[in-house]
Amino acid sequence: MVTPVTSQGTRLSAEEIGYLTAGPGRAAETALARLIDAGLVRVSREGLVSAVHLNNHGAMTELERRTLSYARTGVRFDQVVQSTAYSTEMKRLHQHLLDQKLMQQPRRRHEGWWFPLVIAIVLVLLGFSTPVFFLGVPIALLFFVWQRGRKAVTQAGREALRHVVATDRVHAVALYGFCGKVNGRAVGDLFELSQSIVKMLPLKQNRKRKSSSDGGGGCGSSCSSCGSGCGSSSCSSSSSGSSCSSGGSSCGGGGCGGGGGGD
Repeated sequence: MVTPVTSQGTRLSAEEIGYLTAGPGRAAETALARLIDAGLVRVSREGLVSAVHLNNHGAMTELERRTLSYARTGVRFDQVVQSTAYSTEMKRLHQHLLDQKLMQQPRRRHEGWWFPLVIAIVLVLLGFSTPVFFLGVPIALLFFVWQRGRKAVTQAGREALRHVVATDRVHAVALYGFCGKVNGRAVGDLFELSQSIVKMLPLKQNRKRKSSSDGGGGCGSSCSSCGSGCGSSSCSSSSSGSSCSSGGSSCGGGGCGGGGGGD
């Protein structure tokens, strides 16, 4: 499976793409997708996921090993994804993205985030007649920046995702989720999974990952868009847990759910 290289030279694994796009739930879906793709797990008609081997044989990443350990006995499709999304291994992936400056701790946008900017403008106008007012402008702007909040996915992270495309069915899951569509075709169909199975995952809308060639919608596992810096929605927790900023951040940490990448 080819690892996409962005125009800036940043190499992203499929799991990293999934996390940046829609949080820990999507990264967990991606790990499961790779295991299905490699024939290391089977999914029954009833939606039970079972490992082909009992010794984590064939796993290439920590998340895959964790997924295989959950699937040693038949486990529901959605439960495997959620368990992996909340795992210690997922927290380590989140920390790796933080260390690479592709993610950051999100900050919730204050309802009156625009007010300090108004004050700064007023101070500038007053400063032309009384220069001492200029001294308050930097302070007002600092408050403006702080209250405006920030997204969990950094500019570098968004740039790294900008030119990533679904080169295979594993990356299709990373970008759109099992419930999404690519080129008008349901991603679940690429894995011969029935809609009754993929719909075990709570429906979650992909954030800004729509185009004329795909359906945009997808599902993550539960806590839609969270993580310790989570994405498009609203969970929150510690730096290794999940949390999303209502001002449009993205998912991080060990939460679930698709919706993390950064609006």
